[in-house]
Amino acid sequence: MKLTPEELARGKLNEETIESAVNQVLMNGMVVFEKVLPDDLVDRMNERFLEELDRLLKTDPEKTELNVGEFRKNRIRMNLPFDDPFTDPRVIDSDFVLPIVYRLLGEDCRSFYLSVDAPMKGSTYQNAHGDYFPFFPEADITLPTTAVVYNIPLVDVTEENGPMEAWPGTHRTAEFRYREIGGVDRMAQHIQPRRVILPKGSIIIRDVRMWHRGTPSYSDQIRPNLAIVYSRGWYAGDGFPQTSLNITREKYEALSERAKRLYRFEKLVG
Repeated sequence: MKLTPEELARGKLNEETIESAVNQVLMNGMVVFEKVLPDDLVDRMNERFLEELDRLLKTDPEKTELNVGEFRKNRIRMNLPFDDPFTDPRVIDSDFVLPIVYRLLGEDCRSFYLSVDAPMKGSTYQNAHGDYFPFFPEADITLPTTAVVYNIPLVDVTEENGPMEAWPGTHRTAEFRYREIGGVDRMAQHIQPRRVILPKGSIIIRDVRMWHRGTPSYSDQIRPNLAIVYSRGWYAGDGFPQTSLNITREKYEALSERAKRLYRFEKLVG
């Protein structure tokens, strides 16, 4: 989807856009808005990510998860500092995102995850997977949406730099299908995925259950994809690799009231 010039100028979605986006997530598992965030903000996030990556590679490389198993071959997954520019209101408190999230999860939702996934040259196909562990692994039913991932590509996503592949509609797969190790990947081989090619600063909102995978990168450029997770207030993200955002009281107090509510369950540090 492309937002209208009026929506971009106003910084808010029209009601029909919200309704369409919610229905796309409910039926397809994801919605994409092309080229929403301004280049200067996206470039600052990319530069800050590269600085943090360089620091961790020198001081604590395990936190980048680079080459931790075949799933992470030449692929980075690292937590981001809860700091500017990642905490810019246009990112964590977005009027382009939260109206959709509220319709899907309720206004009592929360946020608990801020990270980057970034394939490098030589990355390989990941197994198809959902970012999800079933609540009732014996059940043959599909539950309502529990959480959504909000992605922002920090550089243009091309065929060469390892775009994400997604299987629309698979978020409605019955719970028991997720319990067998490797089962999702085996089933996905019989379904044609959609390759997500996007300009930087676009927005993806996807159900955590939707099957997806990273693909090989042949580019010398790292392709960082920022990820924020919003969930229902009672869900703490079991299975996600980040347990704390390490928010200081000073940074928390500087947030908007809406953002404070999103991060109300975080244990403040310092």
